[in-house]
Amino acid sequence: MRDGRAGALQMGAKHGAWCTGCCWALMASLFALGVMSIAWMAVVAALIAFEKLIPWRRTATYGTAAVLFALGVLVLAAPDAIPFLTVPSDSPMPQMAQMGSSPAFR
Repeated sequence: MRDGRAGALQMGAKHGAWCTGCCWALMASLFALGVMSIAWMAVVAALIAFEKLIPWRRTATYGTAAVLFALGVLVLAAPDAIPFLTVPSDSPMPQMAQMGSSPAFR
């Protein structure tokens, strides 16, 4: 415990650096999931909450890791098999293509 505002700032900076260092991949994944699919972001959040709330933490950690690993392999092997997954395409969005052909945008 540190005294004063400077101590609180120091503790906050150390905790923030530790949290970012250990969880940067999860943060990046949740950002990408939030942009791509709110449903999958909720699934991952529920998995994390389940892992933290049950009394068998080590079993839950390994189980969560196995589920996320399997999902990762499935995304690489067969992305069409995963429901609610948004797969980026090479073609522009149909709405954007229609806007380009509109006389108002020429």
